[in-house]
This record gives sequence, structure tokens and C-alpha cells, in this order.
Amino acid sequence: MTVEVNARHKNISEGFRDYAQQRAEKIGQAFPMVESVRVVMDFQNKLCAAEVIAQRKDEKFIGNAHTDSSMKAAVDMAAAKVETQIRKKRAKAYVEPARKAAQAAEAAK
Repeated sequence: MTVEVNARHKNISEGFRDYAQQRAEKIGQAFPMVESVRVVMDFQNKLCAAEVIAQRKDEKFIGNAHTDSSMKAAVDMAAAKVETQIRKKRAKAYVEPARKAAQAAEAAK
């Protein structure tokens, strides 16, 4: 899995870069089907914004977060949004075939 960390409008310190990389790697460990994760950090005056993009095969999961407290909080919030999207997609993939099979069995009665 590849991890890419970028910043807009400002250079980021190694601490922020390492933290974002570790957080992105956690997504890859939790969801092995993810092929790449890109973290984009943006600083606008006192507002910190983070965007996390996780990609697998032909799907992209995007999480955005804005906060005025810290960049770490923004990265965590955006990564949590991406993880939620992936979990929902994975649950839907497992539930939908079972639901269709149950409906077909009920219709056959």
C-alpha cells in the first residue's frame, strides 16, 4: 500500500507528516483491500483542513475535515470518515446478497 502526504499553502513539519503517515497506515492495516491512501493538509489562516483519500480497485473514499484546534484533530476526523465509508460499503456488500437470497426463498414458498 502506498501512502502520500502533501500540504497546501505551507510546509509541514516532520511531526505532522509522520503522524499523518501513521494514521494512513492504520487505514491500510484495518482494510487490506485499500491500495493507496493520500493525505492532503491545508492551512488557511487559523483554520486547519485535512482531506484523506483511500483508493481501492475502482472506488475512492474521501473524507474532509476542518477544525481550528489542531491539524492532528483534522487528520483524525477525516480518517474516521473514510473508515466509516469503507465499513458501510463492506457491510452493504455482505448484506445485500443475503437479503436477495432470503427474498427469493420467501417468494418460492
